[in-house]
Amino acid sequence: MAPLKRIICTWLLGMWGTGATAQGIPDTEVFLVTLKSQKEDVQVGVPTNITQRPGYDNQPSFTPDGKSILFTSQRDGQQTNIFQYFLARKKTQQLTNTPEAEYSPLVTPDGKSFSVVRGKEQHLWRFPLKAGTSQPALLLEMPQLIGYHVWYNQDTLLVAAFPEQPPMSLHLAVPSTKTTVKLEESIGRSLHKVPRIPAISYLVPVSDSVAEIRQWNLKTGERQVLIQALPGIQDFAWLPDGLLLMAQGAKLYAFRPGTPQRWTEIADFSQYGVKHITRLAVSPKGTHLSFVANQ
Repeated sequence: MAPLKRIICTWLLGMWGTGATAQGIPDTEVFLVTLKSQKEDVQVGVPTNITQRPGYDNQPSFTPDGKSILFTSQRDGQQTNIFQYFLARKKTQQLTNTPEAEYSPLVTPDGKSFSVVRGKEQHLWRFPLKAGTSQPALLLEMPQLIGYHVWYNQDTLLVAAFPEQPPMSLHLAVPSTKTTVKLEESIGRSLHKVPRIPAISYLVPVSDSVAEIRQWNLKTGERQVLIQALPGIQDFAWLPDGLLLMAQGAKLYAFRPGTPQRWTEIADFSQYGVKHITRLAVSPKGTHLSFVANQ
């Protein structure tokens, strides 16, 4: 693992208490579970471990068609590379194999490539989603170290970055013009588009163990606090119908912004040996959830 990336992980894991140590990269697995929404109820299936190997498997994200998952994996003690898991075939293929480490894969809005945080400089790069179609290309270079990102549209993304050490700050970036604008001074690692409205959501630490989930409307500039995050937790995800998901320990919780309810438990995976859930990702149609956990 790249030293700078280890700094990010150490800070985040230490701050939020996710169970890993600062000694090195955590031993994690990627899981897949079915979801079925019925009005205000969500039925959650049995989680399946789709990596099942010692070592680091993390940072899952779905492809736009919902048929596969991209994730980061460290194998044979080497640097991290990006892999792709196909849901129907239950098969995994390697997408990158470079001397540099790649992290945080996301399919780009055109659907033809995926972006990653890459190398010790931690710039943003673009790789072809179909192997052999083109060469990787530098997408975004910043004075700060890029930690995480999310695409807003074809040429606009939101970036969590920091100069030398955390906290990370939120930036609006336009790669074609090489411009960036800082929006928030201190945020967590979870960045997501908000369903149905032109907004992005992110987490802002209030104290060492308390944080708020906020949204920023990119058309109006309005910022809004949606809810206080579960204690010590910083990863969340959206269902397409606007339901928020968070996990704590082995339990999954839901909350619908704009309602008086608070976080409601919708699943407990402890009976399957799942521990310390992090890194939530929902498929485009809301039929599957992928998460990272220990087992």
